[in-house]
Amino acid sequence: MAERRPDRPVQPMAGTAAIGAAVHLPATAIEEGRDLSSMSGLLADSAYRLLPA
Repeated sequence: MAERRPDRPVQPMAGTAAIGAAVHLPATAIEEGRDLSSMSGLLADSAYRLLPA
């Protein structure tokens, strides 16, 4: 991303944090017995925002 958008500096752990969040959200929902279909919008929106422009 640094090469694509030099005007937007990225912290070294940003990718790790994003992946961790994407894994943590559904894992927590499963542990709590919630239906994952309700999370599809949230996860899709988050993934879209995290992708480099």
